[in-house]
Amino acid sequence: MPIKKRPFKFRKRQIPKLNYGILHSQTGYSDGVSIVMDQIESMMTKDMNIPKSNIHYLVGSAKKQSPRIRQCKYIWHKYYINKRAVKYFNEGYGGSVSEKLEKAINIAQKEIEDFIDDKKIDVIIAHNTGHPVNFVLAVALSRYYRDSIKNKKTTPKYILWWHDSHLERKRFQDPPNDVTRYLRQGIPGKYVEYIVFINSLQFDQVQPYFLEMDKQHPGYYESIFKNHDVIYNTATLTIDSYSDLKKDRYQETAERFIKAFKIDKLLRKHRLSFSDIQFCLQHTRIVPRKRIDFALRYAYELFDKLKKKKERKAMVFFVSGHSGDETGNYKRKIIKLNRQLSETYNTKKFFLMFAEDREKEIETGIYFEEFPAIFARLGGISTYFSEIEGFGNNLLEVLAGGLIPVIYTYPVFVKDIAKYKFNAIALKSFNIEKESIDPVIELIEKERKRKLWANSNLKILKRNFSHKIISRKLKRAIIRARQHI
Repeated sequence: MPIKKRPFKFRKRQIPKLNYGILHSQTGYSDGVSIVMDQIESMMTKDMNIPKSNIHYLVGSAKKQSPRIRQCKYIWHKYYINKRAVKYFNEGYGGSVSEKLEKAINIAQKEIEDFIDDKKIDVIIAHNTGHPVNFVLAVALSRYYRDSIKNKKTTPKYILWWHDSHLERKRFQDPPNDVTRYLRQGIPGKYVEYIVFINSLQFDQVQPYFLEMDKQHPGYYESIFKNHDVIYNTATLTIDSYSDLKKDRYQETAERFIKAFKIDKLLRKHRLSFSDIQFCLQHTRIVPRKRIDFALRYAYELFDKLKKKKERKAMVFFVSGHSGDETGNYKRKIIKLNRQLSETYNTKKFFLMFAEDREKEIETGIYFEEFPAIFARLGGISTYFSEIEGFGNNLLEVLAGGLIPVIYTYPVFVKDIAKYKFNAIALKSFNIEKESIDPVIELIEKERKRKLWANSNLKILKRNFSHKIISRKLKRAIIRARQHI
């Protein structure tokens, strides 16, 4: 097969004609990376005039099938060898783990090469190949570049969308020598030509890695310094204004939610009306760093105060995301904590629900991103107490649905988000105090205030978190000069 010649530097006018390969563990799910991938494709087609037929995916798992999506189980973060790579990250990969890891990397490398050749890929956009949860994908991709360049075969431009990394998680900060060699080789390795960070803290955090790489590959640090940018997560507005929630379509979606999650039966069983229930949405995956345990404690305290004021007789605390790879026994711990808190607060009318429990039984017909508007329509609030976030995609979704969140001011929020002055109830520590409960009660009591706050948040999102930011900066990444063939 003849080697296709590609230009050393793409021109702006070529962007709509190029073929793009999007690589990640998965696509179409409710995780933040999948959401960003959808946003990127939307802008590529609508604002950059790239035909959908030019955008191809290689992923470990896809929620929905498409001729444009190719799957390779070895690069799925939940495939057993990827999970072992994470499990033994701080111990090393001696013996059978190393052998199986190498086998998976070799298979994935061949899949990547076939994908690139078959689809004639000009530009790779790889998501999270700086993070060990994508261990096999990241190393296999780096080895593809190593071997192709060695054989003088022209490669696609390598753009990395940096959502998270091993340098941002405490559990990945003490790898042994054999693991460190893998990190230097390909997580993300020396072949990355442009990096898109999702917050302004990340470049500073990863500089030690870049400087170490520069010792082995002189010029690496300068190259990354010149060829990186920050693109915050952006928001798809669910509503244009708070008044939209009164429209029939949102009423119908709320009714579908009520039926799918048996809220109607709950009302009849406990002789409650809708005005008796306070709804609270935890719009995240079920992983420890989201601090759902604290959110649950906070919600119980809030409910107790509402009950004493005779404002509410029951509460529904709803977790919309699925169980993540970091969970361990976290979901079981949440359920156990809920039983304990129910006894402590002497109530049987606090109802903990998980969206994934019903999705396993039935197709609810409700998309993950619809939950914030549903809960806003029902007069609800949202909790968002993450200890650490790459940016806060789910937080933006909450705001875009007209829902007011109670948040913990995690580092990226303080550095990159707080300056936009969103209306939210903010906690600076994981302590439940009167000062953090009373403003929420006031919001619950006063719909007009919720409306004013929500409309202000929507305006901020429109002004500062438009998807058009993606297309402008992605164009720049594509046309920057190549760093290798």
